[in-house]
Amino acid sequence: MSTPIPDSPAPAPETSGGCGCGDPHDHAGHDHPPTGADVVRALVPALSIVSLAIPALGVIMILSILAYAPSTPWPILVGLSLGALQLLSLVATSLYVARTRVQLAVNPGLLAVRSVVDELLRLAAVWSATLLWPADVRGPLAVWVGAGTALVWVVLATAQSLRTRSRIAKPSQWSTEAVATLLNEGVGVRRSMVLRVLDVAGTITFQLGATILVMLSPAMVVATVVLSIATGLSTLVLQRRSPSQRARSPWALAPVGIGLLVLVLAVLALGA
Repeated sequence: MSTPIPDSPAPAPETSGGCGCGDPHDHAGHDHPPTGADVVRALVPALSIVSLAIPALGVIMILSILAYAPSTPWPILVGLSLGALQLLSLVATSLYVARTRVQLAVNPGLLAVRSVVDELLRLAAVWSATLLWPADVRGPLAVWVGAGTALVWVVLATAQSLRTRSRIAKPSQWSTEAVATLLNEGVGVRRSMVLRVLDVAGTITFQLGATILVMLSPAMVVATVVLSIATGLSTLVLQRRSPSQRARSPWALAPVGIGLLVLVLAVLALGA
């Protein structure tokens, strides 16, 4: 898939008079647009870094919540089950879209249904945790259920990054088209990778914050549904734009912004 690297230009012949003009065809020192090989050389290590940065976010999350540990670590399994069910819901709707009408993938109605299902699953999970461990304080219980849910998405995002790195590194039709898109749209590799990490950070903060809010007040599931739909709508807005516009659009920061907002609200509710 790599583009052949041209031979180095021959040295410019000496010119009389010391004008230093050199060969007019010698473009040494001038900026040149990146080639496909340049993009691949940048993408592979960048994806390797992202594949390490995303699990690091999960580790930071776990270390940050150790002070809120309940009497038993088992609530995190409820969170893992919730994350798995949310992932199953995503896969099921994706398969339904693929087998019926692809246009449904950008349908706000389907997005709203998926958000409602995810938040009802969250409500069922926190109720289950409350019934299983009634003696535990709801705050720490919610933190660990939320952490388990977030870990599922951390693992998924890490696996996706590793798979993308593997596919980019091997010449194929898919990798050629992916690199061509980056070249044609002028999308920076570094910015794309930073946005990817921020997107995962938004998922982690949303899962933690939303679970805490729903545990402390089940009526807050209405608010988490609305905020979940808002996050999904920002993604739909980006999907309607070109790759270059997506990387530069402020909508790309909406998921992490909403996630941080939900987490801040949850922290305030815990301290109340």
